[in-house]
Amino acid sequence: MNRLITSLAGTTASVTRLSIVTSRGLRLYSTSHQYVINQEAFKSSYNSVAVEENKYQWWKDNGYFKPSSTKTEDTNNKNKKRFSMVLPPPNVTGSLHIGHALTTTIEDALVRYKRMMGYDTLWVPGLDHSGIATQVAVEKEIMVKQGLSRHDLGREKFLEQVFKWTDKYSANINTQLEKTGSSLDWSRSVFTLDDKRALAVQTAFLTLYRRGLIYRSTRLVNWCAQLQSVISDIEVDHITFEKPTMYKLKTQPRTHEFGVIHDVKYRIDDDSKEEYLVVSTTRVETIFGDTAIAVHPKDERYKHLIGKMCRHPFSDRLIPVVGDDILVDMTLGTGAVKVTPAHDFNDYQCGQRHKLEFINIMCEDGKLNEHCGEFSGKDRLMSRHDVIKALKEKGLYEGKRPHPTALAVCSRSGDLLEPILKPQWYVDCKEMGARAAQFARDDKLKFVPESYQADWLRWLDNIQDWCISRQLWWGNPIPAYRVIADGITAKDEKWVVGEDLETATESAIKTFGLKRGAFELIKDDDVLDTWFSSSLFPMSALGWPDNKSLDLSKFYPLDVMETGSDIMFFWVARMVMMCSTLFDANNQQQPPFETVLLHPLIRDSQGRKMSKSLGNVIDPLHVINGIELPQLVQNLRESNLSEQEKNTATKGLEKEFPKGIPQCGTDALRIALSQFPISGKDINLDLSRIIGQRLFCNKIWNAAKLVLMTIDKTNSVVVDNLEHPIYYQGDESVPWSNDSISVIDRWILNRLGNLTTVVEDAFSTLNLSVASQALYTFFQYDYCDFYLEMTKASLSLPTIKQSNQHSVVVMRSVLETFLRLAHPFMPYITEDLWQRLPKHASAPASIMIAEYPSPSTYSLHNSCILNQGAEPLVESIQSSLHFVRSTRKSSNIHPQTKINLTINTNHSITLEALKNQIEEIEKMVNCNLSFNQTIINNNNNNFETIQHKVDENCLMILQYDKVANNGLLNKNNPAAAASSENQELNARKKKLEEWIKDIETTISNPSFKQRVPQAVQQTKIEKLNQLREELKLLEQQSS
Repeated sequence: MNRLITSLAGTTASVTRLSIVTSRGLRLYSTSHQYVINQEAFKSSYNSVAVEENKYQWWKDNGYFKPSSTKTEDTNNKNKKRFSMVLPPPNVTGSLHIGHALTTTIEDALVRYKRMMGYDTLWVPGLDHSGIATQVAVEKEIMVKQGLSRHDLGREKFLEQVFKWTDKYSANINTQLEKTGSSLDWSRSVFTLDDKRALAVQTAFLTLYRRGLIYRSTRLVNWCAQLQSVISDIEVDHITFEKPTMYKLKTQPRTHEFGVIHDVKYRIDDDSKEEYLVVSTTRVETIFGDTAIAVHPKDERYKHLIGKMCRHPFSDRLIPVVGDDILVDMTLGTGAVKVTPAHDFNDYQCGQRHKLEFINIMCEDGKLNEHCGEFSGKDRLMSRHDVIKALKEKGLYEGKRPHPTALAVCSRSGDLLEPILKPQWYVDCKEMGARAAQFARDDKLKFVPESYQADWLRWLDNIQDWCISRQLWWGNPIPAYRVIADGITAKDEKWVVGEDLETATESAIKTFGLKRGAFELIKDDDVLDTWFSSSLFPMSALGWPDNKSLDLSKFYPLDVMETGSDIMFFWVARMVMMCSTLFDANNQQQPPFETVLLHPLIRDSQGRKMSKSLGNVIDPLHVINGIELPQLVQNLRESNLSEQEKNTATKGLEKEFPKGIPQCGTDALRIALSQFPISGKDINLDLSRIIGQRLFCNKIWNAAKLVLMTIDKTNSVVVDNLEHPIYYQGDESVPWSNDSISVIDRWILNRLGNLTTVVEDAFSTLNLSVASQALYTFFQYDYCDFYLEMTKASLSLPTIKQSNQHSVVVMRSVLETFLRLAHPFMPYITEDLWQRLPKHASAPASIMIAEYPSPSTYSLHNSCILNQGAEPLVESIQSSLHFVRSTRKSSNIHPQTKINLTINTNHSITLEALKNQIEEIEKMVNCNLSFNQTIINNNNNNFETIQHKVDENCLMILQYDKVANNGLLNKNNPAAAASSENQELNARKKKLEEWIKDIETTISNPSFKQRVPQAVQQTKIEKLNQLREELKLLEQQSS
């Protein structure tokens, strides 16, 4: 049997199966290969590097990530179950962060689970060109390294630099994805700017335009003067000032005051009397674009002024006083506001309601234009002081007051965003949005967590048209051409679209009645919003617009779209709108996926958003491989951040990671991330939680070593039983005899059966954290802390009992089953240990393609073995062990101090179970165990007696020699021993109180009973009761 856990050196990429031919000629083996397991690693404690080494490449080489790669049946079988997903394409702006690791952990767990369940699975990787983010990153780099702007380089050379950037960082990102164990089909990897995806984008734009769903219009947009482009709402940061604050924007040379409101007088145009209307504004510098003063129509102070005219403080223009109960709040400021329709979204709507003039006062670079007189050419913020000074000189400035103010700032440049009127391309979203909302109402599109459906409907029921053009160089070009011809003015611009110039030319001739050669077409320099190409991703990643694509016909629509909750509207909603509009299956519109699974955002331990400039961004590879603080700082110093940002980030690194990040390994990272509930709020990530899971990996590693050593000592029992299982009925069998396993074996099998039910329910409801937590609890507490310890004690007795003859078979079977259950979350360690276990010759070559355990697997166990009252019997054994151990801790009883334990019970079945395990209990807790006796040594003052009433039918009595115990604790200083005892007692009580409070908080949460499976709830409640009992016992001892 020793050969079962040794390795043969392999020299090829094929799997080597180390075999044993049994007496009956059946071949049993443990799989081994130089790429699969490292035998040297098993001689020491868990080492994630050795465990993970070469496995990913071996999986890839064997085609396990591809659909139908290892199935023996016909791959064209249309009745075969299928499961498909796409990876939300990461931006090629740098390295992945810990939030991406959460995404891949969840998605890979789903894919591995479905693959093991026999589904033909496809998980498509891809990268997003991320127009504005990538362009800004490259601009920063060439400015830092070359001192040049993109305009200095020119468009062509700048784009060359961007492609070099994407080549570098796409390779880096793919390496990160591989390192995190993501079982993606790399043969189908895509990029949103590759030729096929570019064709998809062009086809979508032209199709929607020709259907009348894309149009051009001049409207108010979010304009970044620093980038000189429209930006999307997701690239807007909001900064709030509750009181007057001097604040410096990144793009400004000095600070400006925010959090105040200014009062300015406008003179009423009335020759009969001098009257002024005082308005309140936070943007006094936009006064040049004012075209009205608005008051509330019910405001008695101003009713008489509605319909009159005011003199503009600078231009002497007459502007009307309008009544508007939507724009004006009578209680704020003076109750009168200036209306600047061309530079404020609320004012824009007011201007439309009252048909006001729209005056644009800003240039694209944020400077005031010709409408601003003497202030023309000045930066709009830098001119604020001068405008206020001029108003004071005119006697029109009334002063300023504190006022809460919110700024909209570009997340890419740090500049203050300006609403500006610009002609742009738009998608008409009314019909699309209504259809996407209806999918949810008709249950054709499901949300996990369900609470997001209400947000979905609220947003789509009030959806606005989507601005899709950007003034960038990097992105998908817009297939549109402006027509230049006599009679067509710049104000009344005309546009045509087309697959190429010739098609556009024919369109111009036909649409506008022009003659060939009498006009010119100028290609639009703008590019499309990144979200436009991303919105097509479920289709384009599978080959659309090629409707003959086999992937498209086989795997579309997708089963699940998993992503962060923060982009539900920006990306998920647009995918549903665009794909359902452009892809008609038998003239029936359908959503591009059946289920939307949303996870929360990951923040740092202080709850802050992760940002490079704060120094709190975590690279998954740093957690997996470990990294010292000096290297973190060096990496930061080599980044494109400004010197000030680097200094701030360095302080953040030193505070967040004072000792660097220890090596944790991929499996520890994944199991830790998978345990965060997706239904909760944003995740405040504490690295200690991941470090703790590394200890769990070590626990699994050591448990497997114990199991394999035990198998080795029991000679051929495992081999014989795998070869010739005990049959119970029909073809169903188990490799052990009911007479040869103990109540402890039956208990762990029952717990394992319950675990499979919990895990199956969790995967079916996409509540993966429940599965992950249940796996952890089962292995840590049920299997290792109790079952292995009890069974190890049983198997180490001089004569092994009849009821333990097949315990080693159960021990191995439970471990093997657990490894398959845990594989979706912990792929590397489970593959490694599964390869080392003895298996039947019919077992697959990899755990990746082994059958996933399901509750139906245990139907025979439940009917033939498990329903024999194992749970309450084992509970009595656990209670006795827990009582002794907790008492040892609370009373500071030395491990070598022999104690007398008496259990008085009138429950015959419980008594029999305890008596059957008497040797194991005595060995595990170093006691002399007796039953139904009176208290011994009652008159000996040296003996301490502690009683614990379990219930009405059971009393436990513990006695020990205090003098002997103190001697062991501290032979030379009994007083120190007593002091130590009190300190440990108080520390234990404090710890127990903290644990109890945590569990009580958890189970009192309404979502706990609604979302957590009953079995997990029961485990928590049992744990709580145990802790309460121990605390009660400690309090009795200290009183």
